[in-house]
Amino acid sequence: MPRPDGYLPYFLIYTSLSAYLHSLFCYLGSHSAALRHFSGPQRPPPTQLLAHVYAVKNIYTASIRAYAAWDITNQAVYDLAILSYVGVLWLFASELLLYRTVRWREAGFPFLNAGVGLIWMVVMRGWYLGG
Repeated sequence: MPRPDGYLPYFLIYTSLSAYLHSLFCYLGSHSAALRHFSGPQRPPPTQLLAHVYAVKNIYTASIRAYAAWDITNQAVYDLAILSYVGVLWLFASELLLYRTVRWREAGFPFLNAGVGLIWMVVMRGWYLGG
């Protein structure tokens, strides 16, 4: 890691590992259990295809964050990691408020996790990117 000081790279690794593990669960586990957080009144039926699509989304967001943790001073990757948290917030906000496929109980942890990551990355941007 070019600049390992600070805890942000460790948070990025934590969120990456969480997403990779959930992807494995979506591929190898029960698709209904993997999509349990989509339990709102308008939820789609849990299918294997939907679980796999969700797993792929988790794989690419986890990969972006892992690369950002490794090379935290790379502006392009740093900005992509920020966008990955924006994407999670957008996904769960739209599923909660617009499509009503999730409930607050299931959306709470993703909102907290992505919100902390987004705010932390925006606040520390100058520190890690040197400007």
